[in-house]
Amino acid sequence: MHWGIDLTRFSPAPADNRRAVVRIVGSELTKIAGDMAKIHDGDVIEYFVFTTLWVLNSSHLIGDPRYAQLRSIPPDALRKPASLDELRRALPMPDDILQTYVKRLLDKGLAEELSGKLVVPTAVFTRPDMLNGTNELYDHLVHLVTSLRAAGFSFGD
Repeated sequence: MHWGIDLTRFSPAPADNRRAVVRIVGSELTKIAGDMAKIHDGDVIEYFVFTTLWVLNSSHLIGDPRYAQLRSIPPDALRKPASLDELRRALPMPDDILQTYVKRLLDKGLAEELSGKLVVPTAVFTRPDMLNGTNELYDHLVHLVTSLRAAGFSFGD
C-alpha cells in the first residue's frame, strides 16, 4: 500500500464502445435536426442558421440560474448581437447560402438587425411552437443520455 492506495488491484479497462456511442449520437442528432426543422417549414438549414444565431446571442448566459426554466427567457437587453462574420465562423457554409438564410430569418421576424449585427429577439422564444420545440428538444436529450448510458457510456457519475 502506498499513500493508502492498493496498487496491486486494477480496474478492468472500459469496453471500447466508441462506434456504438457515435452511432447513437449521430442517430439522435439527425432526429433532433429533423424534428426541430418543423418549426422552420421543414428546412433543416434554416434551423441550423437560426439555432447558431441564438446560441451566439445567449451563450454567455449558460449557467445563469435566472434563465434555466422553460419560461425564464432572457430579455433582449441581455442578448449579445452577433456579426455576420461571427455567424460564418460558427457555422461554416457557402456565404451565398448563409446570407440567403439570414435574409429569410429577418423577413420572417425570427431575427432582427441591430447596428449591423443580428439577434433573435426574446418574443420569438415566447411563441407556443418555440416553447413546444424546447420541450421536444429536451425530450430528445433525455433519450440521448439514456441511450448513451445503456451503451456503457459514462458521464463520470
